[in-house]
Amino acid sequence: MTDSCKVLMIFPLFNAGSFWNYKETCDLTGARYPAAPLGLITVAALLPKHWEVRLVNRNTERLTEDDVAWADMVMTGGMLPQRNDALQIIDMCRAAGKPVVTGGPDVTSSPDIYSAANFQVLGEAEEIMGDFIAAWRNGDRQGVFQAPMGKTDVTLSPLPRFDLLKLNQYLHVGIQFSRGCPFSCEFCDIIELYG
Repeated sequence: MTDSCKVLMIFPLFNAGSFWNYKETCDLTGARYPAAPLGLITVAALLPKHWEVRLVNRNTERLTEDDVAWADMVMTGGMLPQRNDALQIIDMCRAAGKPVVTGGPDVTSSPDIYSAANFQVLGEAEEIMGDFIAAWRNGDRQGVFQAPMGKTDVTLSPLPRFDLLKLNQYLHVGIQFSRGCPFSCEFCDIIELYG
């Protein structure tokens, strides 16, 4: 059983032409990126308290070989506009011999594309992180963990690990008070992914 772990969380680059970059707004305010990676710092809060966690946001800072060498495990993933970089991160970390966990909306909707990752966390992490942690502690180094479709009660979600952020890099830092959407628009993938 593994009782300690060094986890490197890597937030992938968004495509430069993405709606999500707000480059001009950031330039005006001196921020490096509009918003902090709230999903990853929430996942960090779901990990055992005694595990060491570091965060590298590739939209605001460089990922180094030393960062990867430090880690026992790498966690990454995100949305479709981050896919290219997420796949490069997976390949780079696997080449360095580091197990990679991937999750987020793009992985959940297209898990086959992310088959090179050791682990896939599909759906809402709060529902399945306990199973993932138990598997890791038992020595598993590969697996797929899929949450049941439906809405996660965010009142049961822990306070995100804001301490992992370099707050001066961001235009704003969000607070999540709900998840999903109450509407059922026929063109939206959110309800197909999460109910």
